[in-house]
Amino acid sequence: MSPEHWVEAVATVLEAHRNEKSAPLIIRYFRNQFGSFGLKNGDRRTLTKPLIVAAKQFSQKELAETIELLWFRNEREFQHTGMELIDHHRKKFDHSIKNVLQFMITHKSWWDTVDFIASHTVGHAFKTKQLRQEDIYEWNESDNLWLIRTSILSQLKYKSNTDWALLQELIVPHLGHKDFFIRKAIGWALREYSKTKPNLVIDFVEKYPMSGLSQREALKIVKKE
Repeated sequence: MSPEHWVEAVATVLEAHRNEKSAPLIIRYFRNQFGSFGLKNGDRRTLTKPLIVAAKQFSQKELAETIELLWFRNEREFQHTGMELIDHHRKKFDHSIKNVLQFMITHKSWWDTVDFIASHTVGHAFKTKQLRQEDIYEWNESDNLWLIRTSILSQLKYKSNTDWALLQELIVPHLGHKDFFIRKAIGWALREYSKTKPNLVIDFVEKYPMSGLSQREALKIVKKE
């Protein structure tokens, strides 16, 4: 099966289960940026899982081609399928995964795809050295807010394996950033690390001026305890 035929197979199965009642609500939820089949994530995963598994035949190049084809489609379910496709087959890639992930992060960008890619696929790829530290720095220094957000969230699931020095390096340059998604990412990353090292996060918040949003998010768990 070619990438083109694979994407058509995805389109066929999603179209067959289109929910005309839910679609307008989902489109509004995403601020009219994308179309939708009106499918819940769980239903969409169930429908596309056999196709994602079947894509094990694809090479790196074919997977990259498939992602581009999915990203050109209107309905948001195509991009959600694409991010799970790459995550499922991420071991097939070498450092070339950077270009694929960067394309996904910077095209049709919104939190629903970027956060999954950042915390799952980028996190795994960085841990396995498919992505290098200089790649994370490059994204952090970018003018693209979604690449910055990805760099900050890349260790989100690392827990005690978090490189605290690196996380601070990625956060500090953006503490004065005006964008909501960057401020939220800073607080989220700090909040997750506070589950492992609360005192380090408290000290960091006391040391550096930051937005109220970042501070509230960072200390949310610490304050409860």
